[in-house]
Amino acid sequence: MATIGSPDTTRAVEPATTAPSATVTTASPITTTLDPSLASATTTSVPETTSTTEPPSPTVVEPVVRIAVLGDVGTGDEKEWATAESAAKAGAADPFDALILLGDNVYPNGDPGRLDATVFEPFAPLLDDGAKLLPVLGNHDVKDGHGDAQVARLGMPGRWYATRVGPVLVVSLDSTRVEDEAQTAWLEATLAGATSNFVIVSMHHPAYSAGHHGSTGKVQRHWVPLFEEYGVDLALAGHDHDYQRSRPIDGIVYVVSGGAAKLRPTGTAEFTAYSASVLHFVALDVYRDRIELTAIGHDGAFDEAVVARR
Repeated sequence: MATIGSPDTTRAVEPATTAPSATVTTASPITTTLDPSLASATTTSVPETTSTTEPPSPTVVEPVVRIAVLGDVGTGDEKEWATAESAAKAGAADPFDALILLGDNVYPNGDPGRLDATVFEPFAPLLDDGAKLLPVLGNHDVKDGHGDAQVARLGMPGRWYATRVGPVLVVSLDSTRVEDEAQTAWLEATLAGATSNFVIVSMHHPAYSAGHHGSTGKVQRHWVPLFEEYGVDLALAGHDHDYQRSRPIDGIVYVVSGGAAKLRPTGTAEFTAYSASVLHFVALDVYRDRIELTAIGHDGAFDEAVVARR
């Protein structure tokens, strides 16, 4: 672990690869597979940790990697472009290493022919500066059976996959198939074998939400116990067209970021730390010992928090 007084200057994004017979161990690179046999792979549990959501403290140390997060981008309209421009501005001086898209990449029915208008053109500045594109599928993306075509067009290794971004393992899930036993077995094997400083999971449907759609019971039943058992630090989702940050729930911070292009009124619940109906994206500045999270609207930042290494 790097200390706060020692800057980290090396950035690396290891692309996910397809390796059906691979096991996830401390000696192997993170791989992507849909093979449920990974459930029996040799594993190393992530140490038990705690997350905090205190405002970030001033520091001169540069982040190891930077990640931009956007959800429900799929309009291609001027509101989406304005959000994309905010992200490009935030990454101009210090480019983002990865771009996580939280599903509903194309409205209304996932037509992959519109991905240029909704993804590749608005976010060209980030992608051209080297951000690795890490999308997931949303309910609109699979509405007319376009899910697999989107996977191919977006360069995703599969409908679920894992990618190491510096000290972060990003686990990308298909929440339109929560009850797929092969995916859940893969998820457990991947989380059990994680050796990165931080584990972030991304999906479309939120486990916890006080917005229009609310919490997703299937995610809570099938996946949240695994998130808790294996020490996930941050869970990202879209679907509700707003911004929400939870207080730590069994050590995990849950963020809803579905307001890249459309908005609905938001709400609060007993788990809510902050919520707002604001067009926005989320910037994650990752250090060896913490993630500094900033929600940024068209007029600037409106929420900040720290997820500390547990």
